[in-house]
Amino acid sequence: MTNGHPVLEAIDQTVEARRRPRMDVVYGWVSTVDHKKIGLMYIVYALIFLVIAGLQAMLMRIQLAVPNNHFVSPQVFNRLFTMHGTTMVFFVGMPILFGFGNYLVPLMIGARDMAFPRLNAFSFWISAFGGFLLYFSYLGGDGLYGAGSAPDVGWFAYAR
Repeated sequence: MTNGHPVLEAIDQTVEARRRPRMDVVYGWVSTVDHKKIGLMYIVYALIFLVIAGLQAMLMRIQLAVPNNHFVSPQVFNRLFTMHGTTMVFFVGMPILFGFGNYLVPLMIGARDMAFPRLNAFSFWISAFGGFLLYFSYLGGDGLYGAGSAPDVGWFAYAR
């Protein structure tokens, strides 16, 4: 019994939040339309892809460390180069800007939320789906024989 005391009520709410099942917490994040949560999801998503792109950059640097190094084949190097550039532009740079924009702009202008909050959440999930779908190309088949093949067109993605 808190008897209307604000500090005790806040403590009771915190204890109650800790008692919630984990799936309720996950469902709350997956189905949210709160601009702050969506902004944080964009930032975490961008940081995950930053780590992936950093690993790709490390593999490329190992290849370029000494002359005549055969750490990765030329085809794999082209795939690493293409995927690193695509990841840094579309899955790190843009999402981190969207994340800070989603989080900060409504707070700075005094709005309660972003305009069209469901569309805002949908855009995050479509972006995340696109990022993971691109990386599943490593597992996808190149023709009928089933060897994985990521894009390997280089930085400019010119047609061959």
